[in-house]
Amino acid sequence: MKFLCISTDARHPVAEELRRQGQDVAVASTVAEADAVLVHEPVEVLVVEASALAPDARWLDSLRMRARPDVPLVLGLARTDSDAELEPLLAAGVDEYLVAPFTPSEVRARRMMLERRGAARRQRRDSEAAARGEMERLSAIIQTQADVALAGLDLDEIMRLLCERARVLCGADGAAVALMEDGLVEYRVATGSVAQHTGFKLKVEGSLTGNSLLRGEVMRTDDTEDDVRVNRRATRHVGARSMICVPLWREARPVGALNVVSRLPNAFDDRDVRTLELMAGLLGAAMGNAAEAKARQELMMQRTAALAALQESQELFASFMNNSPVMAFMKDEEGRRVWVNESYRRFFRLPEDVDLPRLDDAALMPAESAAHVRREDQAVFLSGKPSASEGMIPSPDGTERYWLTYRFIVKERSGRRLLGGVSLDVTERKAMQAQLVVSDRLAAVGTLAAGVAHEINNPLAFVLSNLSFLAGELQGVSRELPPGRTAEMEEVLREASDGAHRVRQIVRDLRTFSRGDDEVATAVNVQAVLESAITMARGELKMRAQIVREYREVPLVEGNEGRFGQVFLNLLINAAQAIPPGKPEQHEVRLVLRHSGDRVIVEVRDTGSGMPPEVRARIFDPFFTTKPVGEGTGLGLSICHGIVTGFGGEITVESEEGRGSTFRVSLPVAQRGRDTPMSSPMRPHLLT
Repeated sequence: MKFLCISTDARHPVAEELRRQGQDVAVASTVAEADAVLVHEPVEVLVVEASALAPDARWLDSLRMRARPDVPLVLGLARTDSDAELEPLLAAGVDEYLVAPFTPSEVRARRMMLERRGAARRQRRDSEAAARGEMERLSAIIQTQADVALAGLDLDEIMRLLCERARVLCGADGAAVALMEDGLVEYRVATGSVAQHTGFKLKVEGSLTGNSLLRGEVMRTDDTEDDVRVNRRATRHVGARSMICVPLWREARPVGALNVVSRLPNAFDDRDVRTLELMAGLLGAAMGNAAEAKARQELMMQRTAALAALQESQELFASFMNNSPVMAFMKDEEGRRVWVNESYRRFFRLPEDVDLPRLDDAALMPAESAAHVRREDQAVFLSGKPSASEGMIPSPDGTERYWLTYRFIVKERSGRRLLGGVSLDVTERKAMQAQLVVSDRLAAVGTLAAGVAHEINNPLAFVLSNLSFLAGELQGVSRELPPGRTAEMEEVLREASDGAHRVRQIVRDLRTFSRGDDEVATAVNVQAVLESAITMARGELKMRAQIVREYREVPLVEGNEGRFGQVFLNLLINAAQAIPPGKPEQHEVRLVLRHSGDRVIVEVRDTGSGMPPEVRARIFDPFFTTKPVGEGTGLGLSICHGIVTGFGGEITVESEEGRGSTFRVSLPVAQRGRDTPMSSPMRPHLLT
């Protein structure tokens, strides 16, 4: 990886250690020097010191934006692990940080974590680029169909159009249309690297193109130098190392071939073969149409054959579009639908007999979405240029769905302009990215919590041991002193011991929330998890409400202690935030634990502000939040819903504006816990 260390120390120990580990490291003493490096060199990781960020961290954001081609990761350096030293690093959003002394093992560990983060980011970017590339290819094929239709019966124009379009879509150096006549194959149209070979002829026998025509099969060679089917003299003449030949059919026999070639071996894959087959199908149909139309006055049979070829082309197009996962449509300039494919009908639940011209955007989606779609459509009509954009169009049941839509102009033979479009569903991708971000943050918090718990346990053990020793010694001394002389000291020791044991319980709760076995299902004591969540949320609750426990004896449930802890902690914090601070004696958060059949029920009730129906209906939707911009991701309750349902449970909400809310979690009883209740019943009582 390429590192840029911003420090006045030209031989900073972290920079030196990274070099010893074989990394490419540059050092800049000022922001201006760092800026100059970022302009001229690709940098993957910026190394910054906490002391440089404390006065003002905006210069770091400026540097990250200057970097190309990607925004670099940031490794922060701190002299100590104090809050004051770490605060500027956390505020600046560094990806990883190191605390002095900077040992080789710690530097190596952080470097490897940064390498994994960088690889994951590149993989996501490559996946998105591949999806966009496939979308563009599909759109280009659809546009080609429209262009072929507009070309009419001009066969030479169609051959040139499809030959060039095949070359571009397959990433080939050259492409050609070869026609067979009198035992010879002639390159009738050629583009790209083989353009100068237009008119080139070779025998049918002994060549890849000839074999493709004779056998009526698609032929592909990854290296012409190693393929016995190839006429090496001919391929060397035209400079072809990789090649695909697809037969052109007319009247059930091959009459020619559509070829693409590359100067490099192994240049094509199966996707290129399918693309070329589609192009050859369009060209074959167009050739049939042109030939039959030309002889229309001579033989009626030729006219019939031409119509059959056209019908075959239309069925091919309809079959292709109706089996495509994308939603495809065509509209007129008034926004009325002229044609839609089966995916479009299924999404909007349109029956087969629906009158498409009567449907406009307002009939299929909410007014806000319809206005957005109309603006995007009109922009393409006005400019005449294709466009690609993302937007939300809800399904008929109200679920938010995000779409990448490619729009383009299609012209009918009469001259009327239509808007063609294809839409690809990317909801899922956005949700996955957001959940990955949340998961990364939760993992970081869990790691920190585990570390804190470990560090506290050691000195806590000494404290508890010494307190026990002092208590014993005090009892021995008390026998030698007047009665009552040690009573106050004994009370102080008891209070200190109680406090230490409370610290130990908090440490245990931290460990519950830092476990990494998220996907492991075990038998879980729900009451213990609830108590841990209460401990963690105590600071948020104590200034807002009293906690009321209403526990009954329940069996163990099937699930994961750490994951359920996240759910109950989230519900408790949400309940607290629904209550205004300052009057805890007037409000309560009631926790109900009960058993019903083969389910354990947990209820979190609050006396807060409650929710109106329109908010309650969408409370578990991803990205939905009532908090101001920047204060909430809208993923908390969505993730809770995913955790509970993932372990076979159910989560619901009852709420009325001004009267509080009740979140109800229903969990399946664990197999081993069906006959063995684990939690003790507890009467309702208050905790302030």
